[in-house]
Parts: sequence; structure tokens; C-alpha cells
Amino acid sequence: MAAIRKIPVSVKEIIPYSDNVRLYRLSPKRPGIQFKAGQFLHLAIEPYDPSFNWPESRVFSIANSPTRVDTVDILVSKIGGFTNDLFNNVKIDDELWIKLPYGIFNFDESMDHDTVLIAGGTGVSPYISFLQYAIDKNLNPAIHLNYGVRSNELIIIKDLIKEAESKLNNFNYKLFVEQPDDDSNGLNIIKGQLQVKEIVADSLKLSKPVFYLSGPPAMIMAFDEELKNQGVSLQQIKYDNGNK
Repeated sequence: MAAIRKIPVSVKEIIPYSDNVRLYRLSPKRPGIQFKAGQFLHLAIEPYDPSFNWPESRVFSIANSPTRVDTVDILVSKIGGFTNDLFNNVKIDDELWIKLPYGIFNFDESMDHDTVLIAGGTGVSPYISFLQYAIDKNLNPAIHLNYGVRSNELIIIKDLIKEAESKLNNFNYKLFVEQPDDDSNGLNIIKGQLQVKEIVADSLKLSKPVFYLSGPPAMIMAFDEELKNQGVSLQQIKYDNGNK
């Protein structure tokens, strides 16, 4: 496991998806960042002084592959004081601090089972890392993505879904949009919320499925309850603890 490092970063790019959801692209000021697909980091807005304690921070899943470390991406929903401060006061070229890597929500490279990814909203963050990594490493895992958002503008990974379809032979997806518009951007969209019972029932027909859950707590609880009701063991369920 990589040692925990504290690294200054500059804000290279801010990509808005809505008034309350943004991607922050951070440029590390020190080389050699290491992490596994699915891990998370701590982000601090205030300067870090090694002679004092680590400043106030929040955790965010890393939304890029460990094969692409020129920058570090995080998806942020504006919820609470810290993220309000981030949205309102942090600008391009500002210096922030990150502390990483953390977490065991890791992609299993053995690929001897079907991998079922379930995400709501910005909970898709670690799956960006998963999919980019599989593409970059020329892996051919059986990945089944189930992704739910409120509106088309919040389909953060439009291009990545298309890339995964073209490069990963065993990739498929179901995309649920609560309030879809007419612009599907070439994607197959299902109107409504993630269908818990149907997704679980379909997934249990797969070969030794392992379930990854990332998103709002209510979504995770609903899938967790249904999976356990269907007799799925704890060893087959992985929970994201870095998505905020």
C-alpha cells in the first residue's frame, strides 16, 4: 500500500455540470502520486503548515485513473459549509492541499467475476477511475454499470461510457435519468430512478457477481437491504467510503 502523502496542488480547471455539481481538476506540485482505482483523498482549502495539525478537510473519491496522474480530479456536490466555501471562494491557480491515498474500495484486477457498479449522482466518481484504468491497461473485465442521475446535464461520464463501450468488450450499462430531456447524446436512457429490485434480480443471473455501491446514503441502504434479502454475502458487496 502506498504511503500517505501530503501534497500541494493548484486548481487547473473547474468544470460545472450544474449550479451544485462541479469537477475540480488539480495539478500536483510534487511528482510521484500513487493510488489505486477507487481510493479517495482528503482535500484542504486552508494552507498546510507541517509544524501544525492538518487543516479542516473533506474526503472525495479520486475521479481519474492511477494511469493518468498529471492531474487529480474530484467531483464535488455543494452540500454544507466546506463545499460552499470551495464553490464560492476557490479560483483557478489557487493552491490547495491533498492527503492521499485512502480506502479499500478497490477494483479487483483478478477479473474472475462479473463486476456490478451501482452509482447515484457524484457517486460515479470512483467508477471513472475504474473504467479509465481498465481501458488504459487493456483489461477485459465483465463490467455492468447502473448509473442514476436527476437530469441529462448531470450525466457526467457521457464520453467515458461511449469509450468503454468501444474498447471494453464486456462492458454494458443502464442509465437512469429522473427528468430526461430530448438530447440523449447517443446514450440509451431509462426514465426514472435506479430500479433496485430489477437491478439486483438481473445481476444475480451473472457469474459470481460482486457489487460496488457508491452514492447517496439512501441509495446505498436500499441496494444493501435488497442484496442481503436475496442472500448475497457481505464478501460480494463493497461500499464506497470516500464519496461526499
